[in-house]
Amino acid sequence: MSGFGGHEMNAAPLPPISRLLRATIDFYRRNLRIVLLVAFPVVAIVDVTIGAGLGELTASVHKKLPTADGYIDIAGSALVTVPLVSSILGRAVVIERASGERPTARRAAEEGLELFAPVLLAWILFACAVALGLAILIAPGIYVLIAGYFVVQAVVVDGQRGTRALRTSFAVVRGRWWYSAGVIICFGLLERVVLVLVSALAGLLANAVNSYAVYVVGDVVTDTAVVPFSAIGITLCYLELRKDRGTDRPA
Repeated sequence: MSGFGGHEMNAAPLPPISRLLRATIDFYRRNLRIVLLVAFPVVAIVDVTIGAGLGELTASVHKKLPTADGYIDIAGSALVTVPLVSSILGRAVVIERASGERPTARRAAEEGLELFAPVLLAWILFACAVALGLAILIAPGIYVLIAGYFVVQAVVVDGQRGTRALRTSFAVVRGRWWYSAGVIICFGLLERVVLVLVSALAGLLANAVNSYAVYVVGDVVTDTAVVPFSAIGITLCYLELRKDRGTDRPA
């Protein structure tokens, strides 16, 4: 079968997505203390700071907030929360896979923070590439979205920088585009389910106390739960893709 991913039929089988999900859940559960210690402070600082700056912490639920506020929330998550948490939790996965030892929150945080700048640069380059692809035609944008999605892991696992990280993601996904798309969609849907459930509960509580701050708290809870889960799962997927290419041991 050809298409976005190239010669998919000629590729060796990869583990089922269900097995990848189980591995993610297992790592998440086994290292829950680390997940909470490194993710919660980042999420809380970003979400609460933005919420306070936009006046969301003191607004009532009946006050109509500017549409631009939503874009600021998204930008804060995309430019700080996601790349930073992905760097830290990605390093936690690498530490365990490379040494066989349980990672510590301190070591994962230190190594993740050191990589934040190159990760952010690679993430921005990826976003620009997707935007360019979408501007040309929808199909190229979708292809780039999947092929370049592992750009953070290329930095965290293989130490790549800038456009090399983007090229590494493309190389790892080549011939595995549909599998990669399935993994990304699966984790995206799980994130969406949690978001809908927490948002519904936050809405009920916010209306009960007439405070928009409840929504900010809901965002903190949601991001603390789902951003690390996706970061772990996407890193594990990247390691499987590398292994399929003949590169087994992470850096």
